Amino acid sequence: MDQVFGDTGYRQSVLASASYPRTYRYSTAVRWLIYAIAAAMMAGGIWMVFMQIRQASAPAVFLWLGMTALGLGLFMAASCTVACLTLRADAIEVRRLFSTRRLRRDEIEGRRLVPTRGKPISVLVARSGPPLRLDSGYRGDSVLDAWIATLPDLDRQERDASQARLAADRSYGASPQERLSRLATARQFAKVAQVATLAVSAWAYVYPRPYLPVIALVALLPWCAVALVGWSRGLIRFDTTRNDVRPNIAIMLILPGVVLGVRALFDTHMLDVSSVLEYGVVVGLPLLAAVMLVNGRSDRTRASGWGVLLLAFVALPYGAGVLSLSDVLLDQQPAQVFSTQVQGKYISSGKHPQPYLVLAPWGPETMGDKVAVSRAYYAQTPVNATVCAALHPGSVKLRWFDVRECPSTTAGIHSAKP
Repeated sequence: MDQVFGDTGYRQSVLASASYPRTYRYSTAVRWLIYAIAAAMMAGGIWMVFMQIRQASAPAVFLWLGMTALGLGLFMAASCTVACLTLRADAIEVRRLFSTRRLRRDEIEGRRLVPTRGKPISVLVARSGPPLRLDSGYRGDSVLDAWIATLPDLDRQERDASQARLAADRSYGASPQERLSRLATARQFAKVAQVATLAVSAWAYVYPRPYLPVIALVALLPWCAVALVGWSRGLIRFDTTRNDVRPNIAIMLILPGVVLGVRALFDTHMLDVSSVLEYGVVVGLPLLAAVMLVNGRSDRTRASGWGVLLLAFVALPYGAGVLSLSDVLLDQQPAQVFSTQVQGKYISSGKHPQPYLVLAPWGPETMGDKVAVSRAYYAQTPVNATVCAALHPGSVKLRWFDVRECPSTTAGIHSAKP
């Protein structure tokens, strides 16, 4: 395939000696996989429908789920059977279960390659109408690869145009060579910054020890990203397009906010959650403003879209996480202690199981609630045990609490709400 896409003479010779039309279907392995999934869905659907018919007491949802699974299984099997790609010297045609699309070569503007977790997917961009997506499951050959390779590579054209614009921008240096050299340096800085962000974020998420320095380091990462973009004068961006040659470090904005939000969720027990969310947006606004300022070369429409996205994905989790963790870590004021009882305990299911204790009503928690605890404390605390909830005022006046063993003396411990 590398020879097909890289050697023009070889491509032409392959196409000249080919016979048409040529029909391509899904490979045997792909077909068997689809048929197996479809058969399993249909079998499950038939079983649920049968259970609904046989047992009138069965939930009605069984019938709907069964019919849906059966229909989806039939659709998958039929689609796999019908789907095919037909290649002619001057046209390409893709047939699906309910549609057929044919494009002449002169109707195709060019090709793109869409990355996926597996094999990249070729997309043919029509001069008018939607693009034509070529499934990666088709069993191709050198003729199909050569036919596609002779189409203009739109991705490469856009990358070349982006690099040409940068090389012509005098704000990045006195000569094109100097400008491209600065771009290479910016790419190296961006790569190091991205690796550091992933490493620090993983450290804070998996094992945040020592706690305060790690949290502070994560909180500084978005501001380091802002400084890096400002230093690069636009060579490093937060909002590059797909084929922009400039590096993108948006991960330095988004990932630390997510980690701080998760750490706040796992490590703090806030009573005034709505206030944390409201004030968290305010705390995140300076970061949002700094990002928009250094990234200000975007046009107005794009900048407005970035403002909304950053508010949702950066300002809220970052601000709420910083606010919650600061409120807890910097709180040096005495706490009110309330005794309560463990009414239940469980470990949540999922990718990251979390131990919880279910507490009886205490103090301001008049309805009782679950509280996340460490595995060690979960193991040593039986159901019906008496524990103490320490209510803290918070360094920024957002109340939070923690659960602990009750002291040997009952002095200063409240057993009823204040």
